[in-house]
Amino acid sequence: MTRRAPTPEWDGPGPSAHSAEATSTVVASLPRPRTDLLRAQALTAAVELLTEEGWDAVTQARVATQAGLGRATVYRYWPDRRQLVRDAVLSANLAVRRQVPASGNLRDDLVTELRNLRRELTSGRLAMVLAALIDRAEWDAELETVKVTVSRYAGRVICRIVAKAISDGQLSNFTDPDDSVSLLLGPLVYRRLVSVEDLTDSFLDSLVDGYLAANAAGV
Repeated sequence: MTRRAPTPEWDGPGPSAHSAEATSTVVASLPRPRTDLLRAQALTAAVELLTEEGWDAVTQARVATQAGLGRATVYRYWPDRRQLVRDAVLSANLAVRRQVPASGNLRDDLVTELRNLRRELTSGRLAMVLAALIDRAEWDAELETVKVTVSRYAGRVICRIVAKAISDGQLSNFTDPDDSVSLLLGPLVYRRLVSVEDLTDSFLDSLVDGYLAANAAGV
């Protein structure tokens, strides 16, 4: 049998005088390396298994079957199962790109972001991924780091909204953006994963109103 020569990896175009936007457009139009596509295929399969069947389902063998790849391919990328889960979780969550709301109204922007997070927690993968990480991270320092990374990434937009509001004088200088994530996102995670209560519009509105009343400039 003739062995197929490996597909050379493409490193992208070198620096040029074109604008960043033009360069980005050119890069996006070029085909991705085959190795990248296989890796992405395996990571997608791993996330599907994690969110549909749980932690124990994410093995190299199951991922290979789910992705339609050879086991050797998956083992070559991830000889350690924890590395596979880590990369799958990060790829799924860090791929979520949301624009920072900029309506000019602080309350509206915070409510909009909480509704975005509600969607991720109820119809997206965030809740299941967090549940899986919480289950294992207590006994695994590497996964604890992944859990913190995912949590901070989920709250990044709230951080930016609050930091800008402090800079603009809409919130007290004593307001902490990181604490604000705990105050605003924390109740959503609790209701979704612990008490299993609905994340209603009125609940989100009351969270934002209480937060603003406690942290308004001059309070």
